[in-house]
Parts: sequence; C-alpha cells; structure tokens
Amino acid sequence: MLPVPVALVVFTLTIQDSQATRADCQEWHECRQQALDAAERQDYERFHDLAWRAVQTGPKNDPALMYLLARAQSLSGRPGDALVMLQRLVRMGSKTDAATSDDFRRVRALPAWAELEAGSDRAAAATPSTSTPIAPRESAADPLKAPVPTATAKPAAVPRAAATGVAPVESLRFTASAATPAGLAYDAVSRRFIVGDRDARKLTVVDEFSQHVANLASAQSAGFGNIAALEIDPRQGNLWVVSTDKASGDGPTTGEAAAGRTTLHKLQLISGRVLQSFTVPEPAGSARFADVAVAPDSTVLVLDDSGQRVFRLRAKATDLEIVATLTERPSSIAPGPEGLVYAAMPATIVAIETSSKTPAPLKAPSGVDLARISRLRWHKGSLVGIQQNGSSYRAIRLTLDPSGRRVTRQQILDESLPTIDPSAATISGGVLYYLASDGTDMVIRKITLP
Repeated sequence: MLPVPVALVVFTLTIQDSQATRADCQEWHECRQQALDAAERQDYERFHDLAWRAVQTGPKNDPALMYLLARAQSLSGRPGDALVMLQRLVRMGSKTDAATSDDFRRVRALPAWAELEAGSDRAAAATPSTSTPIAPRESAADPLKAPVPTATAKPAAVPRAAATGVAPVESLRFTASAATPAGLAYDAVSRRFIVGDRDARKLTVVDEFSQHVANLASAQSAGFGNIAALEIDPRQGNLWVVSTDKASGDGPTTGEAAAGRTTLHKLQLISGRVLQSFTVPEPAGSARFADVAVAPDSTVLVLDDSGQRVFRLRAKATDLEIVATLTERPSSIAPGPEGLVYAAMPATIVAIETSSKTPAPLKAPSGVDLARISRLRWHKGSLVGIQQNGSSYRAIRLTLDPSGRRVTRQQILDESLPTIDPSAATISGGVLYYLASDGTDMVIRKITLP
C-alpha cells in the first residue's frame, strides 16, 4: 500500500474541522458558549471560528459578541482584524479592557494602536455615562503572527453625480499594490471589501470604516493561479475564488500537465483560510474559469469561457458538474430565481433553465442593448451589469418580466465608469459597488439600486 501524502492528511483535517465547527452549534448562545470553552482549552483557531459564527447568527452589532470576536482574532494570530473590531466598538461608544488585557498585547504592539487609544479617550470624554464596559476575560498564551498591512487608505471624498441623475457615492479611497484588480466582494458582517489582484495572485481586504488595508490570502497560502473572479456566500460564510494558470486552455488536457490549471477555491471568509479546492473533472477536458456566482441555496456556479460551459457545485457536493454548453464565449454569470441562470454573451444575454440545461436568449424591446456586458448580477427581478460603451464602461439595470425571460426596461445607473477591470463589481444589500481608478488611487464607489 502506498503511503498517504502528508498534504492530503492536513487537507482532510482542515475540512473536517470546518464541518465540525458548523455542525456543533446553530444558535448564537450555543456558539458563544462553545467559543468560550475553546478559549479555555487554548484552542484559539476553533475559538475564532465559533466566535465568528456567534457574530453571524447573533444580534446585529452586539458589543459583547463583537468583543468576543476581537479577542478571538487577537489570540488566533489576527491582531490586525482585532484592531478593526475594536475600532468599531470605540465608534459605538463601548468600553473594553483591551488596553490592559494580556489577550490584546499583540494588538497593542501594532503601530495603529496609539490612534485607537486616542479615539477611545475622545469617545469616553464625549459620552462618559452612556457606554457600557465589556467584561474582561482570562489571559491566554501568545498568538500566531498577524496579516501584514500593505497600505493605508485615504478618507472618502464627496459624492459625484452621474449624468443620468443616479448618484454614485465614493465609499472609500485607498492605495494598494493591486495593479491588476480582478473581482470585488463586500462582507456586510465585518464591513470589509475584498479585492482580487489577478497577476499578483492575492486577495486584499479593506475595512470600510477604519480603511485599514491588509493581505487576506495569496498564491503561497491558498494556491491561487491568476485570479479571475470572487464571490461571497453570506449564508455559509464562505469566499469563493476562481483562478487559472496562464497555460490553461493550451496543451494536454489530461494527466499531470493539466492538473490544477483552473481551480475553484473555497476559503473561510473571515480568515482567508483554505477549506477546499475543486478542479474540472477529467472527462470534461480543459477549461478556464472566468466567473463565479452563488445562488441563494449556496449552489456555486462557475463559468468556463474557453469551453463555453457553465459548471455547478451543489451544496455539500464534491465534484463540479456541467449545467449547460453555450454557443459563444461567455463573460459573466448570474443565478436568478427558480433555477434560472443568466449568462452574458458577446451579443446578448441568455437565460438557462438548469433542469433542462437549455439556454435561450432574452427578449428585449427595440433599442435595449444586451451586448458587451462584462459583469452580470441578479437583483430583485432585474439584472445589473457593467457594459462596455465605446472606449469606456457604464452600469446598467435591466428590469425583467415575471417570467424572467424578457427585458421590460433598461436604466443607466452610471454613464461612465473609470474602472480598471469591469469584473471588479459586486452587489450587496441592495447596493452596487464597483472599483474605479483615480491616478494612483483606487476608489470604491457605490450606487443604491432602485
């Protein structure tokens, strides 16, 4: 019998640990108690996962749960994330023992600690009688190393009005080394943006309020190729990333030469820890993943632009399956309601009925342009897209009829998007976010959707 590779053993244990964390608690009180129990055992990675789960399932913006997560972040080797959480608590007027607790000593070693402490003093002076101290916990052992900050963000500027009357608001401005951005996501729970860098093969996180910029995952930690797109599953708390080696689509399609050329990566959203990776089944031949999207039931859809196919990964499935084969090279994909999936093609948008695997072009009134859409997402009975418009891009909204197969109205959300890459756009909480450029700065703008 051949020995089991060490890497395989470690990978299996990682998956089992993630599954166990989710299976052990469903209600936030239970997750909180299990998190505290893990902290007592000095199992800080599990402490972090359970504390994060408690924040996800518990009352929104609960100071005690946020403090619990900050403590878990610090002890599990994420002092940068803990600092961001403490900053949020300061803005809420909550007092903590972070200035004296041994659990936060690595946070206090960060350069930005002095600014946080000064902010705490100002908040205490402004509202001395309304804030409630959060009880301290027992100290613990020395944590692991934290993510390394890569840049410092700049304050947001004033809103800029679009020619159509819809006003894109500048959410934040930052400078980072993402010279080739590809993919943008927004985590509403932690209020962080995640930006992919195609050629650098890494993910960067930008906090919406502190505007702290840090690395989340890279080729070294996650095994990325050239990143093409990313998407968050808010229901499960996972981050999905598709990447492709430059050689994808050329040469042999089986065996070692084709292995790992295009990959769907599953990461833990809060930490960037790799949970699982999926490649194209060998009978499907070569492929190149260009987009990823998540349906409400956590089914993951992946677009193969070189093979002109749509792959699906059902919840808890272990293999990708082909949903549909298209007639032209697609650019983006968007899951809709009742099993419908939309794919942007060079000249139109097709609706795919996943039960029959049959694509059909959307019908549209005269004058409605469905061509050259680089990014497509579903939102409340409509499709929102980033569309090439001459030498630039624009953001559009396509209202659909109840069947979801006919466009009834086209609305221009922003006539001119100074974007570096049209794939760097996402929808979260009824807001369209997109990444634009302004000289050496990167700007995240947002449009509240009708």
